[in-house]
Amino acid sequence: MKSITLATASLAAIGFASVAHADDDDRRRCGNVPVADWMSEADLRNRIAPLNLEIRDIDIDDGCYEVSARNKDGRKMEIHFNPQSGEQVWIDGDDD
Repeated sequence: MKSITLATASLAAIGFASVAHADDDDRRRCGNVPVADWMSEADLRNRIAPLNLEIRDIDIDDGCYEVSARNKDGRKMEIHFNPQSGEQVWIDGDDD
């Protein structure tokens, strides 16, 4: 019984580490772009306008632009964009 519990705990820890690592990989896609090479916030807003998001806030997080917004259904979204290309690199949505 003790070995089954230990094996289960080990698998759970490995699974958690894998998820955390994948999330970190997504966020690293922004790289270390020098601030001088970042697109302006206005250019980012224009680039993401076709997504039809109600933008609440734009911050900087992990070397990315972090956009807090709501989609057309009113769901909260947090999206990271590459600051140079404007490419979407990570998204988290409200499941409610």
